[in-house]
Amino acid sequence: MVDGSFRIADFGSADVDARARSIKRLHVVLFVLFVAGTVALTLRGYDFYHRSVLERVDHPDLRELSPTGKLGHGYGIAGTALILTNLLYLVRRRFARLSVGSLRAWLDVHVFTGLFGAMLVMFHSAFQVRSGIAMVTVGSLLVVIVTGLLGRYLHSLSPRPEHERLSEGLRALDAVGPGMGQMLAQRVAMVARTEAPRPSLLAVVATLPRWRREHRQRRAVIDQTVAHYARFFGPEVALLARPVSDCTSVYLGEVRAAAAGALLRSWRGLHRFAALLMVLLVTVHIGVAWYFGFVWVFNE
Repeated sequence: MVDGSFRIADFGSADVDARARSIKRLHVVLFVLFVAGTVALTLRGYDFYHRSVLERVDHPDLRELSPTGKLGHGYGIAGTALILTNLLYLVRRRFARLSVGSLRAWLDVHVFTGLFGAMLVMFHSAFQVRSGIAMVTVGSLLVVIVTGLLGRYLHSLSPRPEHERLSEGLRALDAVGPGMGQMLAQRVAMVARTEAPRPSLLAVVATLPRWRREHRQRRAVIDQTVAHYARFFGPEVALLARPVSDCTSVYLGEVRAAAAGALLRSWRGLHRFAALLMVLLVTVHIGVAWYFGFVWVFNE
């Protein structure tokens, strides 16, 4: 199990379905919140944001939506708070056995707070970056977003183990062709080479061709085994399309999961470095703002 939130063997199908529905509802809620927040912020300040710097000087929303304005400054504070809250996911991962929500739910909230916090920071800047610190901060923020989204994609490519599904498929094959499931499992085991590489991004990338080769070998072994039994039990094997498909999906999914998991583990290092750099730069940015007296609400 990649995210450790639950194991299929530990819960009944009803529990699995309930958790899946809960995660889908969370996806919908977070998506609606993100879209609604984006639309609301855009509508509130569109007339101000689409103008040039010179045109903004005489705009009635200058004292509200500029980076030092009440709303603009508030956007920055709220965005920073969300980004710092976003880091709690690292704490939750460190204590994965705690029953404080599933890691999958925490990951979804992690993505939401990161994206929404970044969006608030952009609205705080009024979409104009005019200092060195601000440019580097925005650059690191973009790196965090991109690496985070790619990491979320890699996480989605790491399916949960489906041992029960595989076992049922192999039993179905054995019931039709004596020893068919056992032979398939033995042949796949002979070409299985999904050991983890060294924990570096370059090492993982260098290992990708080997995983692709194993993926092809597993598929070839499955096709050869099915073809072998089809010569003796043709009509019966023709009815095994579903269990053969299940076994194929699980066996090939193991390779994809191993590759995606290794990439995800090495990719986290880059994402974590960019996040820490961003937090450091945001701290410097806040310190400079306080030094020059740009304090929210009290700044008139």
